[in-house]
Amino acid sequence: MGKLAVLFLILFITGCSVKTPPVGKKVIPNEDDYIIKALMYEDENNLTAAADMYKFLYDKTKKPVYFEKLIEDLFYQKKYNDVIKLSDEFLEDRFDKKIFMYKILSLLELKKTKEAKEELLTKLNKKDEFFYRMMAFIYLKERNYKKAADYLKSLYALNHDKQTLLQLVDILIKIKKYNEALAYLRTHLDMYGCEFDICLRLAIIYKQTYDYDNLATIYEKMGKFDQKYLMFALRIYLDNGEFDRALKLIDNNNLGDEYKLIVYETKKDYKKAAFYAYKLYEKTAKLPYLLKYCTYRYESEPTKKTAKEIVPKLKYLLKFYPSAYLYNFLGYILIDKGINIKEGLKYVQKAVELKPDNEEYIDSLAWGYYKLGKCKEAWNIIKYIKLKDKEILYHKRKIKECIKKIKSKKGKK
Repeated sequence: MGKLAVLFLILFITGCSVKTPPVGKKVIPNEDDYIIKALMYEDENNLTAAADMYKFLYDKTKKPVYFEKLIEDLFYQKKYNDVIKLSDEFLEDRFDKKIFMYKILSLLELKKTKEAKEELLTKLNKKDEFFYRMMAFIYLKERNYKKAADYLKSLYALNHDKQTLLQLVDILIKIKKYNEALAYLRTHLDMYGCEFDICLRLAIIYKQTYDYDNLATIYEKMGKFDQKYLMFALRIYLDNGEFDRALKLIDNNNLGDEYKLIVYETKKDYKKAAFYAYKLYEKTAKLPYLLKYCTYRYESEPTKKTAKEIVPKLKYLLKFYPSAYLYNFLGYILIDKGINIKEGLKYVQKAVELKPDNEEYIDSLAWGYYKLGKCKEAWNIIKYIKLKDKEILYHKRKIKECIKKIKSKKGKK
C-alpha cells in the first residue's frame, strides 16, 4: 500500500487531519536540530535515517511524539513486524491511540484480520469513536459492507458527524438500501439544512430510484451552490409538464424573462411566448427574439391583421438573416392572407431556391399559384409532395377541387 493510500486510510480512521503533535519543552541540547534533520530525511524519503533519528530522540527524551513518528516511518517502510513488536513494548506501559492504530494497520497488512479485531475489542472502550472507525474500516477492507454500515451507524449515533454520515450513506447506496440512506440524509437535512455533500447524495439516490419530483426539489435547494442545479430542476419541471412549478422556480430565483419564454414555448402557450419574446427584444435588441415574436404572434392569432403587423418586421429581419425559413414565412402569410400574392410568391420562390427539397416550401409555392387561380400549375407542383401534413393535405384537396371545377366548366361548353 502506497504512502498516499495509507494517509487516506488514516484520515478515514481518525476522522481528522493528521498533524504532528507539539514536542513540548526541549529536554536535550540541540533537540530542534535533530528534529529538523529527521524532517529533512523524511522529505528526502530516507525513512530509515528518519526512523533512526526519532528513535534516538525518544531514547534521550522519552517523549511519546518521537516514538509515534518512529512507528509511522517504520510502517511506511512496510516493516510491519517491527511496528507490531515495538508497539507492544510501548503499549505495555501506556496506551497511545496513534501507535495502536499503526499496530492494527500493520496486522491488517499482514492479513491478520482476526487478531486485529480481537485487539480492538479488548483494548478499546466501546464508546470510543476510534473503535467504530477502525472496525468499519476493517469490514470495508473485507468488503463486508453490511457490517461496516452497522459500525458506522453506531459511530454516527455518537458524533452526528457529516463525514461519518456520508461514508455510511455511500455504503448503503452501494448495497442498494436506498430507503435507509434516505432516512439518514433527510433527518440530517432537516436538522442542519442543505449542505452540498448531503444534498448531492440525496440527488444521487433520487436519480437512481427515478424519483424525479424529489430530485427537482433537491436541485432547487442546491441552486445556492451552483445555478446549474436550478437548470436541472427546471428541465425536470418542463419534461413533466409542471409549468407552474417551473415559473415559481424562475420567480423565486430571479432567473429572468428568457427562462419564462422557454416555459411558455414548451407549454405551447404562444400568446405569452410572443409577449416575452417581444419584451426581451425591446430589452436586448437581439434579432432572434424578434423572429420568435413574429412566429409566436402568428401562431397564437393567425389572422390577416396579425400578418399585416408582422410583415414589416419579417422584411426587416430578412436584411440580416436571408434564410429559406424567413423567405417562406413571409411569402406564405402574404399569399395565404391575400395581402400581396405576387410578392409572396417571389419570397417563396427564393425559399425553394435555397432549399429545393423542402416540401413545406414547395407547398407554399403551389398555394401561391392556387391563390392566383393557376390550379393546374399548382397541382403539378404539389402532387409530388409525400408529407402527410394537415395543412398540406388541405391545400391538395382545395387544388383538386379547383381543377375539377375547371374541367366541369369546359365540359359544359
